Amino acid sequence: MPLAGHSEILPLHGRSDGSMTDRAKSYARNLARRISPSRAVLILLSILAFYVVLITLRGGGTRNQRLLADLPSSQIPLKDKKARAEQERMMLEWDSRSNYRTDLSEAGPGRISSFPTNLFTSSSPSNAADLSGSTSKYISVTAVILSWKRKEGAKAVVAHLKKYPFIGEILIWNNNPDLELKTADFSVKSSDSSSTWPTITVFNSVANLHDFSKYTTCSLAKYDHCYIQDDDWINLAMDSMYALYVDQPNTLVTSTIPAMNAQQRSWMFQNPQLGLHTGFTWLGAGSFMPKQAVFKFLLQLGGSNLWKERVQLSDLFFSLWRNQYPTVLSHALAPLDQSSSWSGRIDQWSVVYEHMTDAVFRITTALSGLGFVQGSPHRAGAKTDFEVEEETPVFKDRHTRSSCQNDKCLFQTSTDMFPAPGSVKWPVETHSRDILAHEARYKLQDYPSPEFVAMHTYHYAVDQDLSTCWRSFHPMDKNSYFGLQFVLPLFDLGENAKSIEIWSTMASTLQALQSTMAIKASVDGVAWMTCSGEIERTQGSIRFTDLSCTDAGKNVGLQLDTREIQHLRFEMTKNVATLIEVCGIRVGEMSL
Repeated sequence: MPLAGHSEILPLHGRSDGSMTDRAKSYARNLARRISPSRAVLILLSILAFYVVLITLRGGGTRNQRLLADLPSSQIPLKDKKARAEQERMMLEWDSRSNYRTDLSEAGPGRISSFPTNLFTSSSPSNAADLSGSTSKYISVTAVILSWKRKEGAKAVVAHLKKYPFIGEILIWNNNPDLELKTADFSVKSSDSSSTWPTITVFNSVANLHDFSKYTTCSLAKYDHCYIQDDDWINLAMDSMYALYVDQPNTLVTSTIPAMNAQQRSWMFQNPQLGLHTGFTWLGAGSFMPKQAVFKFLLQLGGSNLWKERVQLSDLFFSLWRNQYPTVLSHALAPLDQSSSWSGRIDQWSVVYEHMTDAVFRITTALSGLGFVQGSPHRAGAKTDFEVEEETPVFKDRHTRSSCQNDKCLFQTSTDMFPAPGSVKWPVETHSRDILAHEARYKLQDYPSPEFVAMHTYHYAVDQDLSTCWRSFHPMDKNSYFGLQFVLPLFDLGENAKSIEIWSTMASTLQALQSTMAIKASVDGVAWMTCSGEIERTQGSIRFTDLSCTDAGKNVGLQLDTREIQHLRFEMTKNVATLIEVCGIRVGEMSL
């Protein structure tokens, strides 16, 4: 709940009786002005301090940073040397994202959704009629696009999102007060007169509100769920991300490149004593979330004493303050023009670590019951402002790792490449709360090298390229598996599972797949049937033909139509002594 006397720190969030445009303008004006008449002197001092800080930042960092830059290496303290080395390493890892880029000229123009429009014909904003009648789990979503100085990028994103029928509304927030955007800039007539295009609304901000505007804009959404992204990416995994989200619509589903996914795994924090189980993730490349989570976050901000600069960078707080582990898909991304991106800042990583430290410190303080200690520099509100119970499916049961290159399926495996979040406990003691130290302790666990992640990342199993391969980080135990979840039943995708082929360069993998693997199929991912058929081993693959799937349990003899299959598992029937490698999968005529 908001704290009395702190309304000038963050404007209280509410839904007025005015129009959507009036409410949006009110958010912008309130945050931009932030003036409390009763504290005029403090406001003047704050403006002066902000001006001094701004000049300092433009001068190339803090005074200490500039002094350190002028010192010879031998005179720089060891702690600062380590911090500088870590920042340089992080920048190199961030630059490695070029290894995971998808060529838009090849994949973008022809990409369309597999979901038919008639799944989203409910007149209810929440599709409640469908859900209550148990006839459909498919829900319409409001897309929120944050635009800065890349008008052409925003236009490309809108044109792409229009291809997906589950996007029922598009809200564009323009953070550039020097450039006015109009709805007409994004209106493209469809050649198909039967198509139902989403409504488009543009908000032109009176000031640059940075990330904060994503959340205020989502709170204005017509639908109960939001899809949020920046204007410098094209998300080619829309269908697969959506298919995963509708199966767990209370979670945060997002995606990033493999190197960043590996880094983010070290930014998960758990302490059962406090009820802490959270993790950080980037949102800008595309994220699905319930609008209710956004409302809760705005209330959390209202109960904190965050100052303007930190409120503006809300992305560095949102996922952590959910106190839930995000569901992150690791795969290639398709960038647009990123010349004005925030990630290009020279001090990006120091800002990230500083804000994450603040975010985790605050939630730890609140969960410890110390959120209202007077004078606390890290006040985060009351303990009741944060979730305590871990949401379902719990982290250990989340086995979806990546989208398929063709966006018709998701790659899953029960074998996690990284240590569990609970392998390192986040400390209760204030003096021990150090994210860099936590990260270092986590990476001392059974953690893969950057080279292993780069060469054997999850999406290489389903990237339609037999020269790249996913490899399990550990040998697979009995009942462990890798598999696929299709966005729709195979029949609706024009396929069946009468034949399956799996490629690998490792003879030991081919032998294991031939002798110690069972194929299981499911319509809903809950009830499974075992499939059998002819097995043929080629020089680089295992081929299964004439597959039929029957229930080995109480409904013995019940046969599953392979066209209805939406889930496939390739399960080990006993412990496998070697690593499993998969370079590609074919289901029917669909090559993955």
